Amino acid sequence: MSEDVTVRCQCGAFQARLRGADATNGNHGLCYCTDCQAFARHLGQFGVATDAKGGTEIYQTQPARVEILAGKDQLALLQLAPKGLYRWYAKCCNTPICNMVGNPKFSFAGFLVANIAEPEALGPIRFRYKSEQALEPVSEPSGSMIGFIARTVRAIAAERFSGRWKQTPFFGEDGRAIVKPYVLSEAEREKAYSQPS
Repeated sequence: MSEDVTVRCQCGAFQARLRGADATNGNHGLCYCTDCQAFARHLGQFGVATDAKGGTEIYQTQPARVEILAGKDQLALLQLAPKGLYRWYAKCCNTPICNMVGNPKFSFAGFLVANIAEPEALGPIRFRYKSEQALEPVSEPSGSMIGFIARTVRAIAAERFSGRWKQTPFFGEDGRAIVKPYVLSEAEREKAYSQPS
């Protein structure tokens, strides 16, 4: 059954609600890609936002389902590279919040489950992405990437057709992000991608 879940940064200054969060309205998975690892590492959240194998548990849903309750002024945005994903975080405590494409018409957002107060509402993990980039071997099955892609494409198409893609707290009416993204320098990027010792 669908329910609302709460997203909070670690200090509580930023809070949001995801409406109708369940296994039907979103994709629940684990991402082991080096980009997600670098994001956590740059914010000093490696081992907090990630598991021991470097995996980031995410719940992918539509921005129209997101309602920011507090701390909108704490939202900050970075890109690991000039054409990289938009990676939102709460600057008050460097908590990574979600990832998305830098174009609101591609309306999906992958929220970090570590910040969701009611993770049981999201249903089971259905896919594991880039297991080959994990820091240790991943024995669990990857799940159906075809199913994951199909659900994502279907959700984006529905948002475009209905016009709901315009209902996003992350972009203004001009299609620009509400804050300017910060792109990591080459030195910062190299440090972020360095394996932990």
